[in-house]
Amino acid sequence: MSFSWPVFSDPAPLGGGRTWTAVYESYDQRNDDCYYAVTVHEGDRVVGRFMVQVGLWWAGDDWTGPGFVERLAKELGKVAATGHTNTTYTESLASRMSSTPRKD
Repeated sequence: MSFSWPVFSDPAPLGGGRTWTAVYESYDQRNDDCYYAVTVHEGDRVVGRFMVQVGLWWAGDDWTGPGFVERLAKELGKVAATGHTNTTYTESLASRMSSTPRKD
């Protein structure tokens, strides 16, 4: 089973003219958490960049189905809507915003 972490490059609506995109940062296997660098936009303007932690306890062992990507997007969108990070993790955030997504 081949797996690549999804990239959310198409702006997803947040309401009020805001959208979000996200790039995979890392996976903490011990805690079953993944981290994404999220960018919030208002039109063409970037209004926020921060790391988001998503616990994957709900995903089970098969991350290749469409339900995984949909749920991950939903979880990322919830935090993106707040405009603030939900973690203290900041590893390489600045470099991830402009670089090519990693495959792990």
